[in-house]
Amino acid sequence: MLALVPVVALGAILANQLNTVVKARYLDSARSSAVLIAQVGVQPMLTSQMLRAGFTDPEIAAVDQRLHGAALSQEVRRLKIWNRQGTVLYSDNHALIGRTFEIEDDLGEALEGHSSADITNGQAAENQGDNLEGPLVEVYVPLTFQGDSEPSGAFELYLPYAPVQAAIDNELRNLYLWLALGLTLFYASMFPVVIIADRWRRRLIREAENTALANLAVLERLNKLKSEFLTRISHQFRTALVGIEGFSELIRDSEDLDLDKVRSFAGDIYSDAERLDQAFADMLELDSMEAGKSVLKLARVDVNEVIGAVVEAARKDSPKAQIDFTPAPSKPALTADKEKVAQVLNILVGNAIKYSPSGSRVAITSKESRDEVTVSVADHGPGMPADFDNGLFVGYTRHNGHDGNGAHHPGTGLGLPIARQIVDMHGGRIWFESKTGEGTTFHVALPLNVRPNREMRAVSRV
Repeated sequence: MLALVPVVALGAILANQLNTVVKARYLDSARSSAVLIAQVGVQPMLTSQMLRAGFTDPEIAAVDQRLHGAALSQEVRRLKIWNRQGTVLYSDNHALIGRTFEIEDDLGEALEGHSSADITNGQAAENQGDNLEGPLVEVYVPLTFQGDSEPSGAFELYLPYAPVQAAIDNELRNLYLWLALGLTLFYASMFPVVIIADRWRRRLIREAENTALANLAVLERLNKLKSEFLTRISHQFRTALVGIEGFSELIRDSEDLDLDKVRSFAGDIYSDAERLDQAFADMLELDSMEAGKSVLKLARVDVNEVIGAVVEAARKDSPKAQIDFTPAPSKPALTADKEKVAQVLNILVGNAIKYSPSGSRVAITSKESRDEVTVSVADHGPGMPADFDNGLFVGYTRHNGHDGNGAHHPGTGLGLPIARQIVDMHGGRIWFESKTGEGTTFHVALPLNVRPNREMRAVSRV
């Protein structure tokens, strides 16, 4: 139905244009015919003197005889000959002969030498007392004689408008017929398109609904993870603050503390404060990385050397830990930020030691391929639950904090999200493989030439 509106409007415009074109064409034809009649049938029996002086009765009879056939024809409704004063010198209706009228525009153009054709209703002042019924085609032709610089008079011819209207009606019928046929074909061709478009629309609606539901599920999940994170981080803050407040209160209120006890309490206060400071530092660092504000200081890095330094530091911090390092024989070097790569390895090795049973081994290996270096850290801890997904890396989910011995290890759970951000900044990959009760292996793959896949505010090379 909507398509019908422009089609009908187009039909109306075309009909109006066709009416104008047919009318103009017929008027041109009528003007040409009148010029031919005037030049061949009328002007040869006239002189400029006759138009100036007027016709005698014998001259009127002669013109009647000459134009008798045309005057009686159904194709001609009226004939007139005018002089320059606006007097009808001759008409096939003798009652009009000798009458003078105001010179109108069409007659004025003819007396200036220009033929014209237009449509009239037969009710003009010059037709008063006549029996003409419109509409009619009115044609004026100038009568100019040899030796004269201007027309001596004008020849007027009235033709019936009915043939013009009949031609217009016939053209319009043909037009509407073709429009109806075209509209029918258009509608017929549109049905398959509409059906396909409707199917596509329904499919898009279903996809949009599914996407909306998926997005809603993601938002709900993220909201849940965020709530869990806030609960966990607030617990860590409260635990540290309780320790700080409690030991501070003991020092403040006790009257018999010796120096060793004061030092012990101060050490506990310092540990709790250090834990708070580390939590704040981790959150700020993760936020900076996610906002793309972190800076990479790129240089050529010997991966085996970095791993070796991390392993030595871990052995000093955890003397009971069993750490094995199997370096790649090729001594791989890559373009990276040495400190941040070491930070990633410290996080992975620290977690492996933290969550492994006492006396179990942590295995670290490095391997070089054609375009990247892969470092793997494997432990023999409790492993990840079967339903544990990559939420581990988003900062709102963490392991339950218990190692293979059932001991609880407090922490913010931001280590792995920070590691993921650092690896991502280098254009690398991080993932894990785990079996419940058999341990977890983390893998980090870094390209030999850094290709950051996220916008970074600053990258420096040293």
